[in-house]
Amino acid sequence: MKYGIPSLIEFHTVKQHMLFCAENGFDFFEMNLSFPWYQSDTLNVDQLVNLSRQFGVGYTIHLHDQLNPFDFSPEIREGALRSIDFALGLAERTGAKRLTLHLQNGMYSSVSGEKIYAYEVCSDRYLANVRTMAETVSARLAGSDTYFCIENTSGFRSYHKKAVNLMLSYKEFGLTFDVGHNYKASEDDESFILEHKDRIKHFHIHDVTEKANHVALGTGVLDVRHYLELADSLDCPAVIEVKESSALLKSRDYIYNK
Repeated sequence: MKYGIPSLIEFHTVKQHMLFCAENGFDFFEMNLSFPWYQSDTLNVDQLVNLSRQFGVGYTIHLHDQLNPFDFSPEIREGALRSIDFALGLAERTGAKRLTLHLQNGMYSSVSGEKIYAYEVCSDRYLANVRTMAETVSARLAGSDTYFCIENTSGFRSYHKKAVNLMLSYKEFGLTFDVGHNYKASEDDESFILEHKDRIKHFHIHDVTEKANHVALGTGVLDVRHYLELADSLDCPAVIEVKESSALLKSRDYIYNK
C-alpha cells in the first residue's frame, strides 16, 4: 500500500515535500492547487518530473478547494474548466494517477429557518453542467489508468449524490474517501460511498477529535486501523492528511508500529 503526504503550509516548494517523503518513507506528494506555489504561472513541470525521478516519489493532484465547474455562471464555469484542463495536463506529464475534486454546496437562501439550495431547486441545470464537465474529463482520460476522483467533504446533499452517480457512469471517475470528513458529517457519507465500493480509488486518512480535524493518526476518536485496512483491501493509495510535518511523523509511527 502506498502512503502520501498533503501539501503543507510550512513547506513552500515541491522539493521540500519530495525530500520529506524520501527521508521518511512516504511514496507520494499530493499537490494542492489552492496553494500559491503550485499555480500554472509558477510551476516548472519539467522540474517536477525531474524531482520525482531524483527522489523516487510520485504525485497525486488535489484541485483548488473552491473550484466549481458546475456554477450557474458561464464565466465561472469556463474558468473552472480551464483549471481542470491544466490539472489534467499536469497529471499526464508528471505521472499522477489520481486527481481529487471537492463538490461545492452552492448558494442558498434561508426560508423559515431552512436552507434552500439553488442546486436542488434548479437540479436540471446543475446536472447539465455536471455532465458537460464529466464528458470533457472522460474524453481527456480515455484509455489511461488515471482517475478523476470526487471527495466527500461536509456531507453529500441529495443533489451531490445525483452528480456523483452521473459522474460515476463514466469509467474515468472514482471516489476519494475522506474518513475524517465523513465523521464530521455524522458519518452520513459512508453508506453512500460504500454503495460504490468498487469505485473508491483514493483515500484521505486522518484522525479527528470532537473539536479538531486532520489530527495525527491514533490521537483521536476514529477507528483508523479499520480504514487503513479498507484502503489496503481496495489497493488504494492513501494521503495521510494532517497539516504539520510533526503530525505526519507521528502518523507514520502509528502505521508501522502495529
